[in-house]
Amino acid sequence: SSEGAARPGAPAAEADPSAADLPPPPPLTPEEEAMLAEAVGEPAPAEQRRIETDPPRAPSEASRLPRIGDPAPAAEEEEPPLRRYAQPFENPGRKPLFSILLQDTGGPLLDREALAALPFPVTFVIDPQAPDAATAAGIYRAAGHEVLMLASGLPEGARPADAEVTLESAAAALPEAVGLIDLPAGGFQETRPLSTQVVEILAAQGRGLVTHDHGLNAADQVARREGLPSAVVFRRLDEGEADAASVRRALDRAAFKAAQDGRAMVLGDTRPETLKGLMEWSLEGRADGLALSPATALLR
Repeated sequence: SSEGAARPGAPAAEADPSAADLPPPPPLTPEEEAMLAEAVGEPAPAEQRRIETDPPRAPSEASRLPRIGDPAPAAEEEEPPLRRYAQPFENPGRKPLFSILLQDTGGPLLDREALAALPFPVTFVIDPQAPDAATAAGIYRAAGHEVLMLASGLPEGARPADAEVTLESAAAALPEAVGLIDLPAGGFQETRPLSTQVVEILAAQGRGLVTHDHGLNAADQVARREGLPSAVVFRRLDEGEADAASVRRALDRAAFKAAQDGRAMVLGDTRPETLKGLMEWSLEGRADGLALSPATALLR
């Protein structure tokens, strides 16, 4: 009988006759497939078939990978050299600022490693046209000192267009220079059109300007008007054939100027007598009331 026709191995009492009597469930509708796919995070069969059979669509501008010929993405703005290569400096005692610049004179007898080891901040002036300019800058920068590029190479009677070529070349030779310093004599600072062009170029490069305290100094006037960080050298330490004692006296006069104005900048050469006078002056404690500082502390 039908009651004795149970499946082999399964007692009749455990059978579910109601399930056997129901028709098979209908297939899911496309809408139900889409809802199921969304719930499990997989494409619905209909959508999967469309993806497999439809021609590929162009990716959106937001998602596609860059291709050759695409415009380059905007680069993140970098710090200008004036800040990027500035020597860390603090002046908690708010002492008058005193910045010492030394112009690298080159030559086989110049011990740059010894200069780089000076126990106080010194900013080195380098001629970018010197054949070993990059080597000199590397030694001073490795010791943490700042570098200024000398405004050499401008032809006599230079026009504003000449300045662009010269300063681009200088920046390429000394990329870590924080600024430009004019020649002590015969430079651009007395010529207003040329000074205006130099200031514009330095502003574009992100560098400061150092000039000298003589004449009308149109370059410093233009820099201040345009908001370019600038400073003025108060005194040269070793004009002529100054000995160490003369250098010490020049430093004392500059220190007095710093006490009056809150800041002063001096310039000397890397000649033995200048260095001797500078070391004697510092060891005598004449700088105790000053904050010996890199050039960028005054380039504001």
